[in-house]
Amino acid sequence: MVTILFINFLGLLSPGPDFMYVSRKSLNEGKYHGMAAAFGIGLGIFFWSGASILTLSLLNSTNNLVQYIIMCLGGAYLSYSGLTIIKHTAKNTAIEHGISDFNQSNDNILRQVFKGLLINLSNAKVIVFFASVLSGFIADIFSWTDMLLISLLLGLETFVYFSIIAFFFSRNSVRNFYVKNKTCVDYISGLIFLYFGCGLIYTGISTLVTLS
Repeated sequence: MVTILFINFLGLLSPGPDFMYVSRKSLNEGKYHGMAAAFGIGLGIFFWSGASILTLSLLNSTNNLVQYIIMCLGGAYLSYSGLTIIKHTAKNTAIEHGISDFNQSNDNILRQVFKGLLINLSNAKVIVFFASVLSGFIADIFSWTDMLLISLLLGLETFVYFSIIAFFFSRNSVRNFYVKNKTCVDYISGLIFLYFGCGLIYTGISTLVTLS
């Protein structure tokens, strides 16, 4: 179990849509909204890891078309999120120096949790990652209790990691840097979302065409 958690931690260290979302949310709206997004992402990891354990034998033995359809849908959502960020940034090119405008989101905490969950669920590559990681340990998972415990620990580890990210990116020094470079940072964030989304769509469609 320690090995599984360590491998998941290494995966968390690679910046992706989850990292970009939490860091940007914390920069714009403060640590509490960032931590709410982190909790939603942790719930997503709990779901994906549990789904991976339950369907691992099927994923290892067959080419599951549903997996790649989900990948395309997830890629579409990530692409939409990226385009939304870029569009929003283009409409707000005036940068106001200072941090007084932060924490003015109209979204409540539960909505932030839901958005974080949706961002994570849209990245269908997570289930491929967990299927690969857990495939070597599936023989040691004997009961529903083991499955639940592993999924909970993976979700908790993810929440703690991104909460630390939210805390760091909500610091005034980081915020001040962001305010001075807001347009550039937001465009990069949007492009990264778009890149990951298009990559998922391409992988999903190309695999479906190959299997058909």
